[in-house]
Amino acid sequence: MLMLVGVVGCPEIQIPDPAVHYIAFGDSSTDGPAERGYPEILRDMLGEAAETFAQEGKGGETARDGLDRLGMILSKDLYPNAHTLLYWQGAAAIIDFIQEVDGLLLFSPAAAAYPFSSELDKTLDRVQVDIEAAIAQARAAGLTVYVATYFFSREAIQPCEPLFLDVILPGQARHANDYITLLNARIRQAAANTGAALVDLAAVDAEIRSDAANFFDCSHLSAKGNAIVARCFLQAISQTE
Repeated sequence: MLMLVGVVGCPEIQIPDPAVHYIAFGDSSTDGPAERGYPEILRDMLGEAAETFAQEGKGGETARDGLDRLGMILSKDLYPNAHTLLYWQGAAAIIDFIQEVDGLLLFSPAAAAYPFSSELDKTLDRVQVDIEAAIAQARAAGLTVYVATYFFSREAIQPCEPLFLDVILPGQARHANDYITLLNARIRQAAANTGAALVDLAAVDAEIRSDAANFFDCSHLSAKGNAIVARCFLQAISQTE
């Protein structure tokens, strides 16, 4: 019994993994519900062995919490031979903001009469600061950083767990996409300010939203959609190598 208590009471021991070259870091866009995520598909496109990719996605994590987690990974040198960070984070804070001030997505932040402009600007400011800090940490550790913007939701009725009744309507999706537009602008600025390579998924919006099969639900892509994401990361990597 004493031995069992001792084992249960110990914190998880993390052993450095020298085989890892790529760290895929982010929220549920990185580690989501689809059968295959973009890191796995990208790994195959690059012809890399499975052990060279570290899956460090964490669903629901904000950029602020991610900043702390990434700092821990880097300070402990858990992946001593990693050379690339694939970073995709920032949306969770916006989802939290929507749930707090406008859970039914009745308002568009692009509207002149939008009532929460000041609060939203402060949230976007914090997200951008945290993204820039994460990039700076990674670059200081010698990693090449690729930063992704977010895709837009289809403006159709579809499952959507973050919303009331777990469904989103076309008008609500349009308003959600207006938030994504503002978030993406901050991600682009963060990449420009820090010298990170941008993977602008919004630039392939027409391709992603042209097929419902690219989506798992309102905020996650399917394996087919993740293949588009992987291709965009591959193009960015090819341009910088």
